Amino acid sequence: MELKIFVKKTASFFFACAVCAAPFFADWNSLNIPDSAEVRRQISREWFEGSLDYLRGVNSEIRSNQIGVQFQVRLEEQQDVFLTIVAPKSQMKVDVYEGGGMRTSVEDSFNMESPGSWLLVRSKKTGEPLSIRYYFAKDSGVYVQFRPYKNSSHADLIIFENFAARAVPLGVPFEKFYTASFAEIQALTKNNLPWNYVEPRAGYYDDTMVMIQTIRQNEKNLVYADDAAYNEEGKPVSIKNGLPRYIPESMRDKISLSSAGFVKWICDGLVEPLSGSYLKMKPLIQKTVQVNPTGSQGVLESNYNANFSLDWTRNLAAAVLSVNFRKTILYPDSGVDVCVEPFAARWTENGVQSAVGYIKNTGYKIQYLKPLLYVLATTNPQYFYLAAIRQTGVGSGGPEVKVFNDAAAIFPYFDSEGKFKASVFYDGVEYSLQQFCDSFANQRTNDSFAHLTRVKASSKFYPQEPPKEKNDD
Repeated sequence: MELKIFVKKTASFFFACAVCAAPFFADWNSLNIPDSAEVRRQISREWFEGSLDYLRGVNSEIRSNQIGVQFQVRLEEQQDVFLTIVAPKSQMKVDVYEGGGMRTSVEDSFNMESPGSWLLVRSKKTGEPLSIRYYFAKDSGVYVQFRPYKNSSHADLIIFENFAARAVPLGVPFEKFYTASFAEIQALTKNNLPWNYVEPRAGYYDDTMVMIQTIRQNEKNLVYADDAAYNEEGKPVSIKNGLPRYIPESMRDKISLSSAGFVKWICDGLVEPLSGSYLKMKPLIQKTVQVNPTGSQGVLESNYNANFSLDWTRNLAAAVLSVNFRKTILYPDSGVDVCVEPFAARWTENGVQSAVGYIKNTGYKIQYLKPLLYVLATTNPQYFYLAAIRQTGVGSGGPEVKVFNDAAAIFPYFDSEGKFKASVFYDGVEYSLQQFCDSFANQRTNDSFAHLTRVKASSKFYPQEPPKEKNDD
């Protein structure tokens, strides 16, 4: 809802908590979101069947479900369609600037994309229904919608503009969704839609949060340095040749790391409590990709390891797995690569297009990481991910080259309110997932990829700390 004052939004929605246990007419859904089924039964004929001209003369109204949650019913017009919106009351904290000062105010809101909102979309030209949408999750980019198809209906499950399911035939009359509760549609579609993609696993993100907090506490001790890591004894070495690395006087009270050294530092913090030492360097640079020696990438490989961070992150993930299982597991046998393809299609400015999924030895387009990580956070809630970043650049001779230089660690999770979050640590600095993706998606070629390998999170995480005393030259 647009406010008529200059405001800065500082928090999202706050809902009162109460539960009604009726199986198909629950006033709260299984994700603790208010349900409007009872309200929709009260207003169905007028608001769902009335013409656009008629609805233009009807005032918006406030109605309550059986446990007193208020919903606003209103009309909204867009260019080619009009919407009947049933939106729950929520409260939003705003900073109000007035008279040279600022005060915090709590404003009532009935946002059409807030958790619990229900939308009927109809054509302005014909008045016929086009779709019904349920906002059932704490993230507005996650919803389920139903579309009429002959005497039945089709279903779509959307996660941040990506279709986890598209045009799934249901054998259920479209009109059923005018008054169906969310619990009822889950029961009707339990065998048709991948609901496991959108159901956070409460209590499964504790280890992830411990790791995030520990890394944050150590950020002040980290400093970036080229070609920098620490070996199995915790000594500073060059990644290229494994030889001891000179540490300048100004950096001797810090842990100095490159992006590759940084993700090793994280993995070392997981294995040292179990093995008593950090990971060895040499196994981490073993090649995991075979290239055509006469091709452009092969020629590049003769002078430069174009798959450096891909090899590094794969071998790191396999090494952590080996320590966890107390036996040597090499990358080819580890199964650490993330290669799932949970999406059938994607909404774009040019309409619905085929999804860009996993590409072997390349990964996923960085701008598509958010929906992918959402699914990984629900289906594999106890893992974080090492990302090898592939960028496209221009070689010294002119042609474009594709290289894996950098690496990052990504920790997806759902917070205590059930909202999706992801912390990205890159070059020893924390970024939001949006910041991280934008920094690469805005590059000239827009051809950056992230190849992911999975690592199990643990609360027994003790990364290397800087030396208490400065080293001698």
